[in-house]
Amino acid sequence: MSVETEEFAAMLRELKERSGRSYGALATRLHVSTSTLHRYCNGAAVPTEYAPVERLARVCGAGGEELVELHRRWILADAARRREASSAGTPAAAAPAPTPTPAPTPQPQPEAEPRLRPEAAPDPQSAAAPEEEQEVTTTHLAPPPAGPRHRIRTRVLLSATAVVALAAVASGLLLRDTGGTGGTGGTPNASASSPASSPISPSVAATAGAGTAPTGAPAPPAPAGSAAPDTPSAAPAAPEDLPAPFHVSVLSNGWGSPCDQWFLSARSPAQVTPPPSSSGRIDSWAASQRLVPAGHLRIELTALGASSDAVVLNSMSVQVVSTRPAPKWNAYTPGSGCGGGLEPASFAVDLDAATPRLVPVAGREGERRTGTTDFPYRISATDPQVIDVDAATRSQDVSWFLELVWTGKDGRKGTMRVDLGDQQPFRTVGMQGAPNYIHNGTSWAPAHNEG
Repeated sequence: MSVETEEFAAMLRELKERSGRSYGALATRLHVSTSTLHRYCNGAAVPTEYAPVERLARVCGAGGEELVELHRRWILADAARRREASSAGTPAAAAPAPTPTPAPTPQPQPEAEPRLRPEAAPDPQSAAAPEEEQEVTTTHLAPPPAGPRHRIRTRVLLSATAVVALAAVASGLLLRDTGGTGGTGGTPNASASSPASSPISPSVAATAGAGTAPTGAPAPPAPAGSAAPDTPSAAPAAPEDLPAPFHVSVLSNGWGSPCDQWFLSARSPAQVTPPPSSSGRIDSWAASQRLVPAGHLRIELTALGASSDAVVLNSMSVQVVSTRPAPKWNAYTPGSGCGGGLEPASFAVDLDAATPRLVPVAGREGERRTGTTDFPYRISATDPQVIDVDAATRSQDVSWFLELVWTGKDGRKGTMRVDLGDQQPFRTVGMQGAPNYIHNGTSWAPAHNEG
C-alpha cells in the first residue's frame, strides 16, 4: 500500500469513528456494500470517483477544510493506484526480453565496409551516400549505449565516409588529367569541376571533410544553399513535440449534487426513466437516456505532475468548435433545492459571448463566500491542482474544448488540449423556452425553471 493511500484511508477511518455509525449503517446511507466501504477505510481499495467519498464525508459531518483536505488526499491516492496498476501489469504483459549476448564473431574491420559497395556501377558513391549520411546523423541525434561494438561501428562508418570522399577527389583529379574533349587541349572537363555533378552528396562530403579526410585531400565544394559542414541533416525533436510533464484528469460531471442540474432531450417524459438516487450515477443515467447537459456544464480538471519537478500552468482559454441554435426539446432535472454545502472557487464561461473566456468566480462555504483563484498555478507529483469550470449558454448548442498553456523544467513550453478524450469536444445546450420537468418520486411533472 502506498503512503498516499494509507493517508487517505486514515482520514476516512477518522471520519467514520467520529460519526459513531457502523459500517453497515454508513453503507446503507451511501448506497454501497458494507465490504466495499470497509475496503475504502482500510486502504485495500481507492474509489475511482470522488462522489462517494464526498457523500461519506458529509454524512460523517466533515467541515469545509476537511472536505478540501480529503479531496487532496483522494487525488494523490487515486494517482498512486493508477501507477501501481500500471507497474503491476508491466512484467506479465510487456516484460522486455533479455538482451541476447552477441555471438563470438570477428569484429568488423574498417576496411570491410567499402568492400560491401558495388564496384561496377557507374557512380556507386552517390548511391551509398544517403545511407551513410543517415547513419552518422542518427548517431548524433540519439547516441546508443556506449560500448566497444558501438565505438567500432562508428569508426567503420567514418572510415567508409572518408573512402567515399577520397574516391570523389581521385575521380576529379583523373578527369582533370585527361583534359577536355575535342581540340581544346588542357581545358578541364566541365562536368568534373561542377559541384552539381560531384559523385558524392554535398552533406556527406562536408562530414567527411570535418576530420575524416586525409590531409591534403580537400572535400569538393558544397553548392550554394547547402547545409553548413556542422549542420545535421535532421534536427532533433522540438521541445513542443515531447510528452507533457503532467497529466489532466477530467470529471465531466462536476456537480456536487443534482441541485439545478438540467439535461435536454428529444424524448417525452413517458420515455425518460426516473433519475438515480445517487449523484454518482447521474452520468451513466444521462448517457443511457441520451440526455445533453443543458444550461450549464460543470467540469472539474485535476492536474498532477509526473515527477517532483514543478510545472507552471500559465493560462487556459476556451476554443469553440461550432455554434448553432439549441433544439427545442424537453428539459429534465434529476433534483431540486440547494443545500449550503461547499462550492469551490471556479471559472465561469459565457458561451454566448463573441469570444468566450474564463472569469474567476469566488467559492462558498455555507453562507460564507471565499476568495477567487486565477492562473498561473504550480503543480508537481505531490502538489496537484483542481480547476472547476462552469460553462453556460441560454439559447445555443455549443461544442468547445480548453487549451492549457504550460511551462516545464528548463523553460520548456507547450499547449495541452483538454476535452472528453479522443478529440471529442464538450457540448453545452441552451434550454431557453424548453418545457421543464422534475421527478416527484413517481413520475415527471412540469416545473418552472428561472434560467
